Amino acid sequence: MSVNWAKIRADRGWNTPFTNVKNAGTRDRINRTQIALDNGEIDDPAFVELMRGLEKAVEVEDIGDVYYSPMVRKGKKGYASTDKIILDAEERIHDAALEPSTFRSLIAQERMKRDGYTAFDLQPITTNIKRITELLRDEVDMVSLKKIGKAGARGKRTDEQYLGVAASLLADTDRGYNRQTGVAFNGMPLDGGHLVAYSANAALSDDPENIIMQNGYMNKSQSATEKMAKGLGREATDKELADGLFRSYIRRIIEGEDLLTNGMRKNSQEYKDMMSAINSKIV
Repeated sequence: MSVNWAKIRADRGWNTPFTNVKNAGTRDRINRTQIALDNGEIDDPAFVELMRGLEKAVEVEDIGDVYYSPMVRKGKKGYASTDKIILDAEERIHDAALEPSTFRSLIAQERMKRDGYTAFDLQPITTNIKRITELLRDEVDMVSLKKIGKAGARGKRTDEQYLGVAASLLADTDRGYNRQTGVAFNGMPLDGGHLVAYSANAALSDDPENIIMQNGYMNKSQSATEKMAKGLGREATDKELADGLFRSYIRRIIEGEDLLTNGMRKNSQEYKDMMSAINSKIV
């Protein structure tokens, strides 16, 4: 049965001071006040400055989509005081390996690796990354940016590299779809992945435009193939990546069928015997 994402989000609400379920209507009030400011109906410099800050905070919230939210942290001495927004990752949704969005992500990436096909007219994202880089630089604290920008790291990064990688990933959540295939994220678990694998070109591992958001299950499938090739001292070919993604796609279908694995403990010998016989028949 498919997960009811709408219900989960409604039950969870937003963990922010701007759109928390316990403060319903705050976003609407901010918007109406913003219109009044834009129309020159409010003449209070301090209040205008406050509203400009809230406007930036809402913009930061929007780029994070359902994956990152502005937070207010409470410590032993009360609420943290900072002139920058604290941006935290939302709790990941679990058990989405058999969701339709995961299957779409796997097969779309497989097709792209096999023949370069995507059904979407995807626009360049460089301008988006530049805009979000400056927004994060001005509004978000570096501790938050380092947490987001550590994706794909294979060593130490400079603050500017953390900032760039965080901006690249948030440009993807802001769009809401994979920048290679065009498949929507739909609330699925996401991981930062490399366009060009670290094993293929280590120099690109910290390049913001080489690190993108991918469906977490698709990312793991592709990483497994890349690690196998690295163990052989070479780069994984597009065909190998496509074959690995296709195998993952088929295995997920099989594992979701009770008739095949019903009653078997995962990773038991009985389970392994069943799956190895099936895997040997898959491309």
